[in-house]
Amino acid sequence: SEGVFILCNIWDLLIYSIKDNMEVADTYLRIAQKDEEAAIELEKQKLYNQSAYFYIQAMEKQVKNHIARKVDITNEYFANKLSKTMGHSLDESLELLLRIYSGNNEILFQQMQEQLLHQILKDVNFQFLHNSVRYPIYKYKFKDYDFNELTIEDCYKLKEMLALLKKYLKDLDRV
Repeated sequence: SEGVFILCNIWDLLIYSIKDNMEVADTYLRIAQKDEEAAIELEKQKLYNQSAYFYIQAMEKQVKNHIARKVDITNEYFANKLSKTMGHSLDESLELLLRIYSGNNEILFQQMQEQLLHQILKDVNFQFLHNSVRYPIYKYKFKDYDFNELTIEDCYKLKEMLALLKKYLKDLDRV
């Protein structure tokens, strides 16, 4: 079905109304691809923290694309999960994805968790990384702030994780 474009007078924004799972999934995929392109361009400009942020965003939207393809996201529970509860959390998106694909099979969940979180995403705490590349983080124990300055190597690792995540998700679709 075709979405509807609405012009919002307050901000002169063009809003595209999407109605079903496949449209939402395709939108997540399209935005993920744009985020990846932004990450690559920012990396070329040596803006590594900003590049890392967009690599993480691309991962999150790739995962949400697959969630939208597997569940009825017009269901209030999933609509709330995707648009409110999870926010921009890659970690929470991954948790939901694993729960959806594994169903009630805890052994399958643990195997998928091992593959995805430990082997592919290297146990990175993306919630912390997502924030620490954008803001100074206060450490109560030491009563000071930390700020992470990433390098090109960090971006290469995130780019590789994104590529492996995309391959893993593609392989999941075959199951």
